[in-house]
Amino acid sequence: MSTIEKLDKLTKETHEIVKQIIDLWSQEVIFTWRWWFGVILTVLTWLLWFKFHKKESRYRLLLAGFFVMTVSVSLDAIGVQLGLWSYRYEVFPLIPAYLPYDLALMPVVIMSLIQFKPHISTFKKAIIFGLLTSFIGEPLIVWIDIYKPLHWKFFYSFPIYMAIYLIAEWFISRRKFEDLNK
Repeated sequence: MSTIEKLDKLTKETHEIVKQIIDLWSQEVIFTWRWWFGVILTVLTWLLWFKFHKKESRYRLLLAGFFVMTVSVSLDAIGVQLGLWSYRYEVFPLIPAYLPYDLALMPVVIMSLIQFKPHISTFKKAIIFGLLTSFIGEPLIVWIDIYKPLHWKFFYSFPIYMAIYLIAEWFISRRKFEDLNK
């Protein structure tokens, strides 16, 4: 069997598994309390940010938020694909990541930390974010049965969360953005 035939066979098998996941999701996940938890978490997190964010910093903060979203969804999908963890009760079943965490909670918390208490050092905020996310956020979603670490420990996440925070704040604190009118 050629490489192309092997890849085609695996693609077909993957498609069948995805169809089964969508069927299970549509029959047993959507509209459960855990599904509603994810929807409400997503909407409420963004509503709170829109109400309380510093309007004059909106675009820089959103730049940080979009960076965090991109990195967190990517790393989350890689972790799921490598079998390091899994999710149940996804809000949307086609992306192998927990979107309320990656597209709402993570970016909004980081944007809020960047905005509030600017006198606190970036490194201290990164440590606080890493500790809270790794040792409170992750255990909480394990406890409510949304997230299941398979070959992953909470403390592995700590330096990753710290790095995401540090890069996000570094990224938007650059004073030099190219003037597009030149």
